[in-house]
Amino acid sequence: MLQITNVKTVAMYTSIKMRPLLIYSMMISVLCSTLFAQNKDTNTFSFENRKNSVYLAHDFYLTISANYERIFEINDKNNLGFRVGLGSNGGEKSYTVIGEALYIYGMKKHFLEIGIGYNQPYYYKDSGPDNPDIALMAGWRYQAKKGFLLKIYPEFFPNFFDVEDEASLGYVPFFIGLALGKTF
Repeated sequence: MLQITNVKTVAMYTSIKMRPLLIYSMMISVLCSTLFAQNKDTNTFSFENRKNSVYLAHDFYLTISANYERIFEINDKNNLGFRVGLGSNGGEKSYTVIGEALYIYGMKKHFLEIGIGYNQPYYYKDSGPDNPDIALMAGWRYQAKKGFLLKIYPEFFPNFFDVEDEASLGYVPFFIGLALGKTF
């Protein structure tokens, strides 16, 4: 056994014995900091710079609408969105006001959208019914980092179960919506 007699010898002996431990500790801390210092964008897509969208949508029974959408981030994967739009039913000489609340879940460029929408048609000179439509939606959203937006979503209209006309009882209250636009 080595006998240590003075302080200088103790310090030198301790530093020689501690070097491997110090080297291993530094290697582990560098490795851990490298592993945990990954960029957020490698695993998730942040709406930080692209929270607003403008797009044309084909939904609510062939209504073509111009829409504005705003996204509010909750965390990396969960987001809320709100949409307002103004559209037309085509040849019926009408316009429609659209509102929608969305839950958006996903990572990178592909997202699941679940929402509830409201469509209020207005007709010129009382030429048609102005019954509002409520739609439940769940679909796919593709949002590129450079701003391209594509949405495909089935819509289900639960208020059609309250029909009084027997001729429309076989009608399926279902429609596929499509939206193309730009995010900024």
